[in-house]
Amino acid sequence: MKAKRRDLEDESAQVGIGTLIIFIAMVLVAAVAAAVLISTSGVLQQKAQKTGQEATQEVSSNLQIDTVIGKVDTTSEEVYELNVSLSLAAGGSSVDMRNVIVKYINETTVTTLSFSSSTADGTHFKYAEDRDPSGTGSNVIGPGDLGKMTLNLSAMSQNLSTRKEGTIQIIPEVGTLIQKELVAPPTFEGKTMWTLYP
Repeated sequence: MKAKRRDLEDESAQVGIGTLIIFIAMVLVAAVAAAVLISTSGVLQQKAQKTGQEATQEVSSNLQIDTVIGKVDTTSEEVYELNVSLSLAAGGSSVDMRNVIVKYINETTVTTLSFSSSTADGTHFKYAEDRDPSGTGSNVIGPGDLGKMTLNLSAMSQNLSTRKEGTIQIIPEVGTLIQKELVAPPTFEGKTMWTLYP
């Protein structure tokens, strides 16, 4: 009878050890899974923060067009130059105009322009500031600044005739595209300057 009890006790011990091994294995698997989940959640959190910052920057960096005034050739009844007044939208962050691209589109042609501080021609827009309370400099438009962009339509061979349409697209380095549709009136009434917007 005693020998039989030993056999039962030995078998019971083996079952207990097997259960312990399985338990330890399950704990290890759970620990590895938890480590993977924690690592993944950390990476996702960093990506989410970066995406949120980029999205905020995109929304808050908008330029806005305040006015568009055209210089008119009274002989040909065409606008040959555009003066575009710019400012930052409320809550916007400073925009370096040297990295801005401008496109002028008429009914058949698209012209792409880059920055110039001195001249407006067929490949450049001229940018200057009428007001710089932000102190960001003449090439960077900051909060409260009032900038002026000049587009030479004549140099682009895109003079804006009466009843014709043109589109200005301003593409900042960061932020959303700004687009303004312009429509010339049936007559410029002999005026040399004409407000096309607002």
